[in-house]
Amino acid sequence: MLKIVPASLVVAASLLTAACSDTAPACSDTETVDLVLEIARDSLLEQAGAEIANKVEMSLNAIRTTDANETTGAFECAAELEFTGPGGSNSIDITYLSELVDSGDEFYVTVWGL
Repeated sequence: MLKIVPASLVVAASLLTAACSDTAPACSDTETVDLVLEIARDSLLEQAGAEIANKVEMSLNAIRTTDANETTGAFECAAELEFTGPGGSNSIDITYLSELVDSGDEFYVTVWGL
Protein backbone atom coordinates (compact mmCIF):
# COMPACT_ATOMS: atom_id res chain seq x y z
CA MET A 1 0.00 0.00 0.00
CA LEU A 2 1.24 3.44 -0.89
CA LYS A 3 1.89 5.44 2.24
CA ILE A 4 2.78 9.10 2.12
CA VAL A 5 3.83 10.55 5.44
CA PRO A 6 3.16 14.29 5.40
CA ALA A 7 5.53 16.59 7.20
CA SER A 8 3.94 18.38 10.13
CA LEU A 9 3.90 21.59 8.14
CA VAL A 10 5.35 22.04 4.71
CA VAL A 11 4.90 25.33 2.98
CA ALA A 12 5.43 25.45 -0.75
CA ALA A 13 4.71 28.35 -3.00
CA SER A 14 4.81 29.20 -6.65
CA LEU A 15 4.00 32.06 -8.98
CA LEU A 16 2.02 31.96 -12.18
CA THR A 17 1.18 34.72 -14.62
CA ALA A 18 -2.43 35.81 -14.33
CA ALA A 19 -4.63 37.97 -16.50
CA CYS A 20 -5.33 41.40 -15.05
CA SER A 21 -8.04 40.98 -12.45
CA ASP A 22 -9.09 42.32 -9.07
CA THR A 23 -9.03 38.83 -7.57
CA ALA A 24 -6.73 35.84 -7.66
CA PRO A 25 -7.98 32.71 -9.42
CA ALA A 26 -10.55 30.89 -7.26
CA CYS A 27 -9.80 27.69 -5.35
CA SER A 28 -11.21 25.37 -8.02
CA ASP A 29 -10.01 27.31 -11.10
CA THR A 30 -7.92 25.13 -13.39
CA GLU A 31 -4.83 27.33 -13.10
CA THR A 32 -4.98 27.20 -9.29
CA VAL A 33 -5.56 23.44 -9.16
CA ASP A 34 -2.75 22.80 -11.66
CA LEU A 35 -0.35 24.91 -9.61
CA VAL A 36 -1.31 23.16 -6.34
CA LEU A 37 -0.69 19.78 -8.01
CA GLU A 38 2.67 21.01 -9.36
CA ILE A 39 3.70 22.12 -5.87
CA ALA A 40 2.55 18.77 -4.41
CA ARG A 41 4.51 16.84 -7.07
CA ASP A 42 7.65 18.89 -6.33
CA SER A 43 7.22 18.14 -2.63
CA LEU A 44 6.79 14.41 -3.32
CA LEU A 45 9.91 14.40 -5.52
CA GLU A 46 11.85 16.02 -2.70
CA GLN A 47 10.50 13.65 -0.02
CA ALA A 48 10.41 10.32 -1.88
CA GLY A 49 12.59 10.72 -4.96
CA ALA A 50 11.86 10.48 -8.67
CA GLU A 51 11.52 6.68 -8.79
CA ILE A 52 8.50 6.74 -6.48
CA ALA A 53 7.09 10.11 -7.57
CA ASN A 54 6.97 9.03 -11.22
CA LYS A 55 4.69 6.11 -10.30
CA VAL A 56 2.20 8.24 -8.38
CA GLU A 57 -0.83 10.03 -9.82
CA MET A 58 -2.30 12.91 -7.83
CA SER A 59 -5.68 14.57 -7.85
CA LEU A 60 -7.35 17.32 -5.86
CA ASN A 61 -10.82 16.46 -4.57
CA ALA A 62 -13.47 18.08 -2.38
CA ILE A 63 -12.15 21.58 -3.09
CA ARG A 64 -13.64 24.19 -0.77
CA THR A 65 -13.32 27.95 -0.48
CA THR A 66 -12.92 28.63 3.24
CA ASP A 67 -12.52 32.40 2.95
CA ALA A 68 -12.50 35.13 0.32
CA ASN A 69 -10.84 38.44 1.13
CA GLU A 70 -12.68 41.22 -0.71
CA THR A 71 -9.92 43.74 0.02
CA THR A 72 -6.99 41.72 -1.36
CA GLY A 73 -8.84 39.38 -3.74
CA ALA A 74 -7.21 36.35 -2.09
CA PHE A 75 -8.90 32.98 -1.57
CA GLU A 76 -8.23 30.56 1.29
CA CYS A 77 -8.91 26.98 0.24
CA ALA A 78 -9.06 23.42 1.56
CA ALA A 79 -9.03 20.16 -0.37
CA GLU A 80 -8.24 16.47 -0.25
CA LEU A 81 -5.03 15.56 -2.09
CA GLU A 82 -5.29 11.95 -3.29
CA PHE A 83 -2.23 9.87 -4.19
CA THR A 84 -2.65 6.72 -6.30
CA GLY A 85 0.24 4.40 -7.11
CA PRO A 86 1.15 0.74 -7.52
CA GLY A 87 0.56 0.09 -3.82
CA GLY A 88 -2.89 1.66 -3.63
CA SER A 89 -4.33 5.01 -2.69
CA ASN A 90 -3.98 7.44 0.16
CA SER A 91 -5.14 10.99 0.76
CA ILE A 92 -4.30 13.93 2.98
CA ASP A 93 -6.11 17.15 3.77
CA ILE A 94 -4.32 20.28 2.62
CA THR A 95 -4.98 23.99 2.69
CA TYR A 96 -3.79 26.59 0.25
CA LEU A 97 -3.93 30.30 -0.46
CA SER A 98 -4.35 31.89 -3.90
CA GLU A 99 -3.41 35.57 -3.94
CA LEU A 100 -2.39 38.25 -6.42
CA VAL A 101 1.02 39.87 -6.34
CA ASP A 102 0.89 43.65 -6.00
CA SER A 103 1.36 44.24 -9.72
CA GLY A 104 -1.78 42.17 -10.36
CA ASP A 105 -0.31 40.33 -13.35
CA GLU A 106 0.70 37.16 -11.45
CA PHE A 107 -0.73 35.12 -8.64
CA TYR A 108 0.98 33.29 -5.83
CA VAL A 109 -0.14 29.96 -4.38
CA THR A 110 1.02 28.74 -0.97
CA VAL A 111 0.24 25.17 0.12
CA TRP A 112 0.25 23.80 3.69
CA GLY A 113 0.04 20.21 4.89
CA LEU A 114 2.14 18.37 2.32
